[in-house]
Amino acid sequence: MIYQIFVDRFAKSDQNVPVKPWDSPVEGAINEFYGGNIKGIISKADYISSLGADAIYLTPIFASQTYHRYDILDYFKIDPIVGNDEDFDEMIKIFHLKKIKVFLDGVFNHVSVNSEMTEKLGTKNRWRNFDLVELDLDRKDVMNFVISVVEYWMRRGIDGFRIDCANDVGMKHLDRIMDTIHHFNGEMIGEVMTYAKDWLYHMDGVMNYFFRKSTLSLLRGELSVGDYANFINWMMEEYPYDKLLKSWTILSSHDTPRLSYVLGDERRVRLGIAIQYAFPGIPMVYYGEEVEMNGGPDPFNRAPMKWDQKSERIDFYRQMENVRKKFDALSKGKTKIWKSGSALTILRYGSWEDFVIFTGNISNSANVSNIMIPYSYAFDGLELIDALNPDRKAKISSGSVVVEFEPFDFAFFVPQDNVPSYTFFKHR
Repeated sequence: MIYQIFVDRFAKSDQNVPVKPWDSPVEGAINEFYGGNIKGIISKADYISSLGADAIYLTPIFASQTYHRYDILDYFKIDPIVGNDEDFDEMIKIFHLKKIKVFLDGVFNHVSVNSEMTEKLGTKNRWRNFDLVELDLDRKDVMNFVISVVEYWMRRGIDGFRIDCANDVGMKHLDRIMDTIHHFNGEMIGEVMTYAKDWLYHMDGVMNYFFRKSTLSLLRGELSVGDYANFINWMMEEYPYDKLLKSWTILSSHDTPRLSYVLGDERRVRLGIAIQYAFPGIPMVYYGEEVEMNGGPDPFNRAPMKWDQKSERIDFYRQMENVRKKFDALSKGKTKIWKSGSALTILRYGSWEDFVIFTGNISNSANVSNIMIPYSYAFDGLELIDALNPDRKAKISSGSVVVEFEPFDFAFFVPQDNVPSYTFFKHR
């Protein structure tokens, strides 16, 4: 799991500059600093590890004039509010000891209009009419500069970059950036907020916004189960599958409203998270989703982390992470997705008995579904057990299984080869 941290709003420790009180409401000013810093992130390392995170992704930490820091002034300087080089080195050390990778935000398309880089490296273009000057990446000296930034931070020990506005950077420039990151054995994930097939050939993976939009539309009743299965299967056929497995499967981020705001009903939220964990790719969790933080569009989706807020959802995320790590098929397996009435089924499979059948009821009504299973090793008479609820069982009959569903109910069925003196999985 990738845990996304919006640096100014996650946690602060030993903060020695004037900032807003942590519990005060967000108003939206670009200089509305709450003071989240690297020391704060370090102080929460055990918490992040307890969620099962394999990596953290930090929004920009470089010198800038705004709380979000996407208007960079100096790529080689950590913003003083965020910390210093010693703090950074300590963070890398601590998270690596916990086997957690660190990804930085690579903002290589634009810089602050007030940066010294504007005259030296910029164009006359303003990114989407904001006070952000686009870098002239077609110039050799500008791309050499970008590569020097990448090399500097890779040498400092990070594990890769998430590339901001990757489609604005351009394919040939992404190729060069990725080659540089690969030289240090790192990974590059791109932000492409659309159908990303063509872009995946120039990155290790993408933040899968097409998955997010499709899945939330399904859960809001804006997309039928059949249409969802068609669109997602289309995506899986066209995306290079190895790149899809490395992509970050997202439901929310610092650029989108939060799950509770979009879906409201906690049953729908948990079904969405379950689909996220069943789907090929690496789940990305935006800070605060685990404690049911709410918030609409930017800036209200960027409120300070509610450390005192209690929520059972955090245990659900931990359950999901345990299931994903226990069954390799969920992280490495092939995928089939189909519709059976109001049920969405996702089959993840590797070698014959290594399979997981996720199935969920995309309906506000209880029902019984007869789900066909197009898999050669789903043998007649084989018992299945729900990895989340061992009391829930089903049995395969001639390549199908009958499941009783509550509204927005779901299960992760795994095979139980438990007939005395017999095994279903013999010779192939």
